[in-house]
Amino acid sequence: MQLTSESVAAKLPDDVWQVIKDHLLKYKGYEAPDDLRDKLEKNTDIELFDGGAFVAVGNEFDLFVVPEKRGRWRIRTVLKNYLDKMGRTHGKIVVRINEQNTPSLRLARGFGFKEISRENGTIRLENESWVT
Repeated sequence: MQLTSESVAAKLPDDVWQVIKDHLLKYKGYEAPDDLRDKLEKNTDIELFDGGAFVAVGNEFDLFVVPEKRGRWRIRTVLKNYLDKMGRTHGKIVVRINEQNTPSLRLARGFGFKEISRENGTIRLENESWVT
């Protein structure tokens, strides 16, 4: 799996956009407004990979994987490459994960992310292993 080098002005594929909408409904309790997709594409760094996308603002990112690729591809390699890049750029990396999203929490902790705080069912985790 190769990360694309094009993260600026990337367009979200329809299947990844659906995953984002489903995530917002399940974990945040609201339906994504029609204009959110355009705002994400204009105001965040999107890095596409086969089966999903990383969506970042500064040193904080989200990972969205389409259902048919979950558990069926080499997420560790793709994620490690992305984290290496983020770490070189920002040092400290931040993720916020809903406390009910056990697979994402397990994955983040497996990559050395440590819980910093909890608020309204969301866990903030950080990894500073890239800071020199």
